[in-house]
Amino acid sequence: MMPVCDGCGATVDDAHIRSRIERLEMATRYRPIHIQVLLLDAAPPVRPEDYFYRAAADGPERSAEARAYFNALIKCTGENPARFSDDAHALAEFQRQGLFLTNLVECPVDADLEGAVSLCSASLLKRLQFSYKPKYVAPISPALLPVIPVLSGNGWGERLILNAGAPFDLRPGSGGAERLALGIGEKLAKAVADPA
Repeated sequence: MMPVCDGCGATVDDAHIRSRIERLEMATRYRPIHIQVLLLDAAPPVRPEDYFYRAAADGPERSAEARAYFNALIKCTGENPARFSDDAHALAEFQRQGLFLTNLVECPVDADLEGAVSLCSASLLKRLQFSYKPKYVAPISPALLPVIPVLSGNGWGERLILNAGAPFDLRPGSGGAERLALGIGEKLAKAVADPA
């Protein structure tokens, strides 16, 4: 009998489980002790090389789309991504600023993203309360629009960083990356001024 993945709820093979564990290990290396802003995306990319926390200096490069996504998130630190000598240094600054990226669905989704988001939404509140414990949450995928009322109705409304009431959209040309960086910069400045 095939196991059910805790990260996406699908019936999967051992290779799927190993890939999920590998992603979790990569992310854990850069997890801040205290998360100021949790950036919440819908699901990780299908290509392992495009995963945000993959900081390999050798091996296949990120795709152009994944590089743009990576740079957009690094800009949330207030730094120019070009200033870093490699991805590991950029990720270390991301961590130092108290930023952490996670996905609602912890595994890549080939087809039914809406269904996977719906299936995994039930565990989100527990993950926020007992695992991540962030000061703020910034949804960064339009696919997470149905999650906003759930968060707002369960005590997270004042701690959401939104783009005019909706998740940010980091796709090229959307302008969402710049607005996200500004919104996070404001919240980080507030956290420094009022650390309580």
